Amino acid sequence: MRSRLVCAVLLASACTASNGPTTTAARPATPQTEASAAPTPPAAGSSASATLGAPYERAGDPRQQIDQLTVWGWSRDGRYFAFETFDAGPGAALCEGAARLFVVDTDSNILVDGGYVEVRHNSPDSQPCDPPDLRAALAPRRTALLERYAIEPGYLLTPAEPQEAAAPRPGVKAYAILLPSGQTATATLEVLGGDRERAYEGKGAAFKLDLTLPDHTTVQIEPGVRLRPYIWNYDLDRGLVFTSPDGSHMAIMTATTELSFEGDRTSWIASTFRLPAGS
Repeated sequence: MRSRLVCAVLLASACTASNGPTTTAARPATPQTEASAAPTPPAAGSSASATLGAPYERAGDPRQQIDQLTVWGWSRDGRYFAFETFDAGPGAALCEGAARLFVVDTDSNILVDGGYVEVRHNSPDSQPCDPPDLRAALAPRRTALLERYAIEPGYLLTPAEPQEAAAPRPGVKAYAILLPSGQTATATLEVLGGDRERAYEGKGAAFKLDLTLPDHTTVQIEPGVRLRPYIWNYDLDRGLVFTSPDGSHMAIMTATTELSFEGDRTSWIASTFRLPAGS
């Protein structure tokens, strides 16, 4: 039963809004930091806007149950985005990890057809592990999916880190996020049902994520209705923001905290959306 529930978590975790982001009418601006809180990026498409040329890697820490994150890249039109996580497992057995690939349709913020691939060891007790390298075992299927959706590994700009901002009300966290134009938007994140003591029941938590633009319109990125089993917290303190090199789309990588057999496990999910014109 536990393994089936864990699979349900993974299938639900790649994207965050079943119908994609929506834009609400203008409202008063929420508090935000000054644009000078972080370096201003060059406008997308400018000569200074160079791609990384290689996938983005954030190292994991098996001792702390922190997944390794790899962001592969975008399609040229910004329509598709791919990332991967590697979980070494909670440490109860040697061969218990998982490599997971997510390919997202960034317009709808949902997985593409066949866009979730998971590779595990055939047995946690096998010696040596079979397969010995999960990421290598995933490679042929990864290559096929990236090619199918014209995603180019390394077609990425350097990610931005959300900067903590003044929260509009208790229970909500706010972050300043830089846009391709160099202006600052404010993301607000609210965790719903984040009770660690009850996370073992498998119900998990949801989260709401909104982005208020400089003209005070708000893009709803995550509506706060999707419960993810065993996940009890979400944050952008450890998050990343990837803007497509053409400036048309954005992917916000939110850190998740999941109750595990050996404490808490940290991983990431992507919330993707098309940026309004002029952002």
